[in-house]
Amino acid sequence: MNKSLVALAVVTAASFMSSTAFAGKYSMPSLSNPNPAPLTVTNSISEVNGHVGGFVDSAGNVNGDMMNPDNVTILYPVAGVVNATVTDMRTGVTIGTVAETGDIAATVKFPTSFFGLMGDWSALPETMAWTMDDFAMNLNGSTFNFAEELTGRAFPHLGPVENPMVTGTMALRMAGCAGVREVSGEGDYAGQVGTLCMNGTFTFDQNFNGVGVSNCTVALHTPIQ
Repeated sequence: MNKSLVALAVVTAASFMSSTAFAGKYSMPSLSNPNPAPLTVTNSISEVNGHVGGFVDSAGNVNGDMMNPDNVTILYPVAGVVNATVTDMRTGVTIGTVAETGDIAATVKFPTSFFGLMGDWSALPETMAWTMDDFAMNLNGSTFNFAEELTGRAFPHLGPVENPMVTGTMALRMAGCAGVREVSGEGDYAGQVGTLCMNGTFTFDQNFNGVGVSNCTVALHTPIQ
């Protein structure tokens, strides 16, 4: 039995046992889905690694000079895997991941003000805008690109998720949404369109290399011709 099936069996058994105990004291709610029937909603956790790949100056020129005072944008390539999730049926809380279902690659565009995350977060704005392009997400055999630009924000004033005195890291809260379109014509969602929302964290090291974890929801439908 492969690792994914073992993990799924363990999580399913644990969820069943907790649900059985719960049902012994409370009645379980009936399953319903108020979404329109054509809408398919997927939930996943993406894990990516990223690094500084270059810069864009105020004239729109791409360069590799970190010390250029005219730089306005950090080009930040990221890539990683997409994992299917298991949710607690009683609370809606994500328990964890069970299987790799695809991969993701993109270039994040951070304003150079994001370098301020290496210092005092309280000196930063409450929210900081970011976006990305060159986006490709493979999900259950289907490939998605952006149909509408991703609009993202980081929230330094919410503070780090983890206690840096304990972990030595500071995980920044980030979120963003975009329109997506399936472009390969293959897989479970061939030809579908919809929206994607990322909600997670990004942690930078002393060299501004980063590790991102995004809880991602994609809602899809087949467009009416």
